[in-house]
Amino acid sequence: MGLSDMKNNVLNNIKLDRNEKIYKDFRKLNAKGYSCQIVLTTKRLVIYSKGLFRVRGTKRKQKRMNEIDLNSIHRLEYYIEYVKNNIWLRLIGFILFAGAMAAGYVLYMGIIAVPASIPFLPYSKYVAAGVMAVIGLILMFNVKKTLYLNIEAVNSKTTLKFDVNKYNELAIRYLASKIRPN
Repeated sequence: MGLSDMKNNVLNNIKLDRNEKIYKDFRKLNAKGYSCQIVLTTKRLVIYSKGLFRVRGTKRKQKRMNEIDLNSIHRLEYYIEYVKNNIWLRLIGFILFAGAMAAGYVLYMGIIAVPASIPFLPYSKYVAAGVMAVIGLILMFNVKKTLYLNIEAVNSKTTLKFDVNKYNELAIRYLASKIRPN
């Protein structure tokens, strides 16, 4: 374990009271744009994050440690937000897909003669139309998913954004089941 691993490990950076024990620690959470570790103890929730954060309109590299007393938490919610591309990108994707299908049909029927400049790849013209069609489908049906965790305590509000994967979802569900808001 190198020196940088020791500084970035949240367990080495917190001090526990006599009666305080660690329930669970989540060191491999994939947050959006930064790394995040969460430790749940018998008395508090410790959130350690490192990465680029927006401060007064500019992005700065920071390390943050947020310790929240479990008795002060009065609201905890988590949800997954689905965001589609805006209507203009979906329209461009539809036009690109329709154009690729029309180009594939025109090339297949031989309406436009294509010179055989590449004799080794006779189907390369269809591959180009297929790639354009796939790009158009991606633009039409792409959905961005974000897992949010909102914690409201007496004096603070913490919002964390995570990538949607199985580990993150199970970690957030575990935290929600162990923390009882007052």
